[in-house]
Amino acid sequence: MKKLTYILLLWITTTNVVNAQLLKFSTFYASFSTSAPFAENQAFLVNGVAGSGQLVETTQVSQPNRNVSVGLRKIARFDYQVKQGQFYTGNENEVSDYATVSNAPGIEYLLEYSSVRNRGVVFEQHEYKVRYISNHFTSRAAYVDDGLIDLKYTLGEVRLRKSLGGLDLTAGVAHRSHPVYGYSPIQAWFSIPENKHWWQLANEFGFYSDENECWTRDGVCVSMSDVEFYRYHFTDAVSEYNKREINKLGLQQELSCVIGADYYYYQDRLWLHSWASIYPLHKGLSDYSYEYPGDKTEYDLGLIFGFKFNRHFSIFVEGRKLKYWDIESYEMRTGINYIIF
Repeated sequence: MKKLTYILLLWITTTNVVNAQLLKFSTFYASFSTSAPFAENQAFLVNGVAGSGQLVETTQVSQPNRNVSVGLRKIARFDYQVKQGQFYTGNENEVSDYATVSNAPGIEYLLEYSSVRNRGVVFEQHEYKVRYISNHFTSRAAYVDDGLIDLKYTLGEVRLRKSLGGLDLTAGVAHRSHPVYGYSPIQAWFSIPENKHWWQLANEFGFYSDENECWTRDGVCVSMSDVEFYRYHFTDAVSEYNKREINKLGLQQELSCVIGADYYYYQDRLWLHSWASIYPLHKGLSDYSYEYPGDKTEYDLGLIFGFKFNRHFSIFVEGRKLKYWDIESYEMRTGINYIIF
């Protein structure tokens, strides 16, 4: 099924290239933004015994926040949408981009990479997705790596489609691959009798202490006490260990049943757009495929609602919630607009 999905998407893409339609109406963008970092509260510790120790400031000083994005976008807007600005910046994050059924038939895509630094934490975000909508079926392929919530997966799916006016029903099969989730290498490490002390793990990743509790890494002092080290730096060793061991296990494969419903209604004063993709059944294909602890149902839900009471007053609600492998991602916006004139 996985090969069939990718072959189908490749064929669709190739056909559109030949017809010179793939890049028509698409937009390439690149942007850079920066802002002042969050002002951290001052933190201190006493290095030594009470009455004779030294007060050491341990406030974390963050570098400026920044975001570098580059992407290629071709997604049809719905009737209730207007372009947010003169330029795409990579921060549009339209909730409707995740609906199963588009507002126009054919091929659409979003290919975006971002490098982010936020409060001193540096991570990357990858989102590459392609979907094709026809009158009788839908198909899509995606690669997502969201460093903000540590969610990474590839997806390929094909669904049959039944359109009932504003309501679209879909059902099909999805193949997903993902890193190992639900398994903690550090817990397994500490369950080994020989691994009795945390400093053993710290040493493995280049952290060493002397008789004065000065911890160094690569010859550079990183903390002046055990308390400071285990509070601020030991987590780096644990994170590196977990990441290394998880990467050794490779990507896990699974097949899932998927059913969906999309509803779209639009008038000048009222619009409602909602969708749901439900994954109720799963078949793990790898040794470390996710073991669902309870309810196996996963989902991707979205809702957009707007109502204009009159020329002055209007309300809106927009939200999306996703749950894969017990990792949840959600966003919501709601509010009012009142035009004074």
